[in-house]
Amino acid sequence: MMREIECRTGDWLINAGLTGFINIVGKENVRIEGQSLFFDAALLDGFEESYFAYFIKAYEKTLSWYKIISYKEEMERHREADFSDFDELSLDRLNYYIANVAKYYLKSSSYVSAYPLIDATKDPVEWGKNLAKVGQLKKKETFEEKRTEIIQNVKQVYIQLDEIIDFCQKGKRYLAAKNVIYTVIKNGWNGISFLNPQTKEKDCYIDYRTNFVNPVLEHLETDLEKAKFNCTTCNEPIKNMKLDLSFMNETGFDTARKTSHVWDFNNDIAVCPMCKLIYSCVPAGFTYVYGNGIFINDSINIDTLHAVNKKVHNEILHHSTDNLTSTSPYRALIEAITNQTEDKRHYELADIQVVRYENETYRFNILSKRALKIFRESKEALKTIQKCGLKEGNLNINFYQETVRRLMNNENLFTFIHKTMYLKVTNVSSTYYHMGHVGALLSINTNFLKEIEAMTDISKGQIWHINKCGTEFKKAYPENKLSGFNYKILNALKTNNRDAFMDIILNSYSYLGKAIPDFFLKAFTNDETFKTVGYAFMVGVNGPLENNENGGNKDEE
Repeated sequence: MMREIECRTGDWLINAGLTGFINIVGKENVRIEGQSLFFDAALLDGFEESYFAYFIKAYEKTLSWYKIISYKEEMERHREADFSDFDELSLDRLNYYIANVAKYYLKSSSYVSAYPLIDATKDPVEWGKNLAKVGQLKKKETFEEKRTEIIQNVKQVYIQLDEIIDFCQKGKRYLAAKNVIYTVIKNGWNGISFLNPQTKEKDCYIDYRTNFVNPVLEHLETDLEKAKFNCTTCNEPIKNMKLDLSFMNETGFDTARKTSHVWDFNNDIAVCPMCKLIYSCVPAGFTYVYGNGIFINDSINIDTLHAVNKKVHNEILHHSTDNLTSTSPYRALIEAITNQTEDKRHYELADIQVVRYENETYRFNILSKRALKIFRESKEALKTIQKCGLKEGNLNINFYQETVRRLMNNENLFTFIHKTMYLKVTNVSSTYYHMGHVGALLSINTNFLKEIEAMTDISKGQIWHINKCGTEFKKAYPENKLSGFNYKILNALKTNNRDAFMDIILNSYSYLGKAIPDFFLKAFTNDETFKTVGYAFMVGVNGPLENNENGGNKDEE
């Protein structure tokens, strides 16, 4: 009779592994009690199949394999219409597919290594070489003139593509597995099993089972009564210290070569085979987009841990499949923790650890109760800046990502507000937003300042009024003097020089023969109020507050 295995929560890494394990085997196949996870050892039979099946299903539409086989749909559509709907755009799509998808991926090393496992009698590399673009028009030739000839060529190419696509569909088990190995799994661990460059096993399923599953089954059958060592993670007895965490990215280390990492140069870090298998599930606990990953270590219990990360996963990969960007993990995080209608727990019981994987390293933030409240109160303002951004050299900065990052680090947004406003008033190119979006940043920053009690005497209604006064000032002030006014005011705000700021305001209103609005008196309360009043006024001076959800060029999302 097979035995029941118990795993318990611990630090963020093992928690990510447990979450991934549940995702792989299905929550219905495990028993959860508080911070303990129970499952029958029989669940490990064929675990390697479930392991890859989870990643392939979760990330299917992001895989290069899917790019190859998904073109079949367009081919069938044209065939059903007897190519009556095949136009010049269709030809462009076909030629792009041939050059940048079929020919490109068929010769990739990871694919080539999998071909013998699918059908050793076929040679997809040669198929790719034989593919060529169709209907290349010469000067003065038009598509309509050559249409009949082009369609005949397209039909011939479609026959070639049928063979390629059918082969790839048949080989999904291996080709899609190769994709997830290098785009997803490799983010979590590396250097062993199928990610060991020297591995002799060609089949990644067998390789995984040999390295991770079989040792667990052997361990369960081993008599450990006289074992002298214990697993660092779960404290279970182990017979030796051979298994360590050196395969985990950015967290493990080679215990043989890096003895200085442990106390008194004597290694005491080793894990049992079961914990090693759980650690191999870490990539399934994170959700990745373009190499960036996120995991919410909300570890009050395993149910909550799994539920909140499942919500993030669905928000990123299911609700926005057509529009995945590097901002998606941030957006999903905020959606998951602020959507109270879907979750009765309001995340007010404890602070939450957020783990981000960016630029091949882990970054940690504690989402305090205070930060969660700011995100909830700023939910609408955050939505308006999702697609806003700017470009500095080769660096693309997204408003949403930068705002969330600063708030998670407990930083105010004044320097970012200043940068966005300065770039806009000086007409710098590559700015994909308007002053309304700067106003949204100011609104979010006001919520932040109130929550940390740095500024309590200005309401959103007053900010709107200040903004409106700025708009009226702009109408009355000579346009040729406005750029000089902008430069001086922004400089005073940046240097926190209240005296210079008030001198400019006094002179400008005197020039117009108008009384100074009384809200400027609040500028002397404290630094935060001064900057809030100043930037709110400048938003009005340089453009009315517009309620626009999109910031401009979608390439800068």
